[in-house]
Amino acid sequence: MAFEPIYEVAVLDGLQKLCSGQVVAEAKLVPPHGEEITKILGVSAVADVVTTEVFTGEARIKGRVDFRVVYSSNGGDRCLDYRAEFTDKITDDAITGGRPCAVAKVLDTDIVSATEGEIRLAAVVETELFGEVSKRIKYLVKGGDDIYISENKIAYTKVLCEISGKTDVTAECALNANKIECVESRVCVNKTTASTDMVIIEGEIVSDMIFGADGNLGHVLLTTPFTFEAEASGCLSGASVFATVAVDNVKATIVEGEENAAVVNYEIRACGFACEERYIMSVGDAFSVHNELNKTIEKTDLAVNKHCVFIRDEADGNVTLEAGLPIVDNIIAPIGSSVLLSNVYALDGKVVLEGLVRTNVIYFSGESNSSNSVAVELPFSISKPLDVKEGDVVYATGEVLGVYTKIRRGNEIDVRADLCFGVCVSEKTSVNIITEISEGEQIEAPTAAIAMHIASKKETLWDIARALGVTPETVTEQNPELDFPLAGGERIVCFRRTIK
Repeated sequence: MAFEPIYEVAVLDGLQKLCSGQVVAEAKLVPPHGEEITKILGVSAVADVVTTEVFTGEARIKGRVDFRVVYSSNGGDRCLDYRAEFTDKITDDAITGGRPCAVAKVLDTDIVSATEGEIRLAAVVETELFGEVSKRIKYLVKGGDDIYISENKIAYTKVLCEISGKTDVTAECALNANKIECVESRVCVNKTTASTDMVIIEGEIVSDMIFGADGNLGHVLLTTPFTFEAEASGCLSGASVFATVAVDNVKATIVEGEENAAVVNYEIRACGFACEERYIMSVGDAFSVHNELNKTIEKTDLAVNKHCVFIRDEADGNVTLEAGLPIVDNIIAPIGSSVLLSNVYALDGKVVLEGLVRTNVIYFSGESNSSNSVAVELPFSISKPLDVKEGDVVYATGEVLGVYTKIRRGNEIDVRADLCFGVCVSEKTSVNIITEISEGEQIEAPTAAIAMHIASKKETLWDIARALGVTPETVTEQNPELDFPLAGGERIVCFRRTIK
């Protein structure tokens, strides 16, 4: 027997969530000179990552939080904005370098203190890191003459490139206003298309624009479609895309004319990866009819990306005003609309998204001649059919496309939120890989005249040969009627020469 094992070395990639960290960002908002804050109508905060420095086992994050307050004052109802910066250092063994994609989200926003002259806010920010995880493996591909092998087709996710880039988007709408008080913007991605060295991202920028008109606040929901050609050097047509888009900056101005118009300029930024599924063929098991084989087998865990899809749905409910709040006569605007996902998982044939929609509804009451607000939380559980199975790993992001309200009674408001989600699913697999093989002791020739085996369902020629201790050629020569893989229950007999 010529024993000549051949090995190869491969680097198996995977894309997954590496780790996360939390930090608290704070802000102090002060009204213009001469104004006094009499009532806080709503607060919100949106977080974003600006830069990420990565070292082995450590990531240093620089980010910002855009705080926003709608309040009543002696000068009327107003908005205040403040951009606070934060830094964080996340340490984890999963961080191995490269340029992971960092996604920041605000988990909670609290009013620390409020006086007539200032408002202090604090936001809990969670930063999640997504990146490439590579495993270098040595594996057996051939054992030599008279070594009969069973091959494994091992799938893995090859990360082709990172996705990055910035672009500008401009929107315009008719608006009868004196001043734009604030603009709250969110991005919903609808579709991604991989091309050569480029990824095309299509989606919508959704903005709640609160403006002042004749001393009162007004609201308009502005939806702006965009097509973003993001840089992706090394990307291939047909690749799978994991990408997020964030609004870096927003500038809104009023253009006066016969009909006033609002012009909104957005700076948006993309972050993500392009991947494709690849395979290696390794020896899963081997046997010889002449010698025992000593095998070193290592178990390797892999995460294979299966889907990156975009889902739309809605959540609805109603809110009843607490005792003491004046009744609702007119809805002014929602503020601080966001999605908080609490649980995301896969069942056989579907993904499930559970969480809350949070918003504040600002309204006007005639009986008190004042603006007021009520906090709203809409729980949701959304399931969507998808080619997944229980145990698959699911990651999702969610945004509010729009909040729509209706006064049911003076103290009760119906609320509906249109939602969009980006959902990525990976399948976790474990494979056994032969990393070393050597010859063992010689196998004594059997003395029995025949060997018999009752087949199990889906057994292969290799399975039968190993069970009988004969070559695959012997099995097929003496049992030409067999059709592999077997149905189960077949009676397989091989004849041997008896040694005396």
